[in-house]
Amino acid sequence: MMIDARLLFGTSLLALAVPAAAETLPINAADPAAADVIDLIRISVERFEGEDGAAFAQALEAELADANFRGGPFYHVVAPESGAPTDALVTGTIRSSVEDVPVIEKRQRCTEYDPADKKKCLQEIDVDIRCRRRTATVATTVRLVVINDGSIRYTRPLNARDQVTYCPDRSAPQSVEDYFTATFRNQVRAIRSDLAPRDYTLDVRVDESTKGLTKPVQAAFKAAVRQTKTDPFGACSAWNLMSRDTEPTPALAFNMGLCAEMEGELDAAVAWYANAQRQGSRSGAIPQALARIDRHRRALGAWVARKVSLGRE
Repeated sequence: MMIDARLLFGTSLLALAVPAAAETLPINAADPAAADVIDLIRISVERFEGEDGAAFAQALEAELADANFRGGPFYHVVAPESGAPTDALVTGTIRSSVEDVPVIEKRQRCTEYDPADKKKCLQEIDVDIRCRRRTATVATTVRLVVINDGSIRYTRPLNARDQVTYCPDRSAPQSVEDYFTATFRNQVRAIRSDLAPRDYTLDVRVDESTKGLTKPVQAAFKAAVRQTKTDPFGACSAWNLMSRDTEPTPALAFNMGLCAEMEGELDAAVAWYANAQRQGSRSGAIPQALARIDRHRRALGAWVARKVSLGRE
């Protein structure tokens, strides 16, 4: 099964930030690389073994070259055939296969209809129909080898399997070519996420509950919620004033946490989220926010360590 590399990277990575469907705040977030790549600047991607290896490697090379963090490219991607020095080499294998076997399925067939109502069946029998069961598999392995000492910093197997049965009265949901193309693309993106950090912005919904607030404060709180659509920083200023004059409710504390996170004040954000939990909030958005901040901190910590290792800090 040969694939066209253009199909792999012709569709850009889906944006993580989506248009806000409700009152939200834009939160800057970051995910660290899974692999230890702090000291690796120049990287090369060799052809993967297997029939689709060249196209897969080309797609992965393009994805890593496009990996940006903190406003610039994370790697300098070097063509392996150039002979230029490189810090690490990405290589691996990819195997795809399709098995198509005949199977029998049962269907009911009407042998006698109601003379008064031709749509009403009076008697049915079971009949066999001949179908095909298609099983498509993709087995990919990847590893990152550091050139100066030959150590393997990263290795990962990626396996995918899809089984569908299609019959004369039921077609396959997608062609095997489409399945392989989508799988290869997903695996390329998974490897990119492991080998390079990413930063992005996502819209996180604010808490609109006015429970526990006095009526005058409720009106101001609701006005701030509406203000998030046009002036998120103004909304946060309004909530900040409320937090000085009234005991923060779970909703107010959570929104203050979002405001702090939006402004990059991660310690303050954690404190506000903890406040919301102490006030009795059971919102699943708080654990999500804390996990998001943890990933953000690790990504920033690794970025600082990378600059230190390069003597830029």
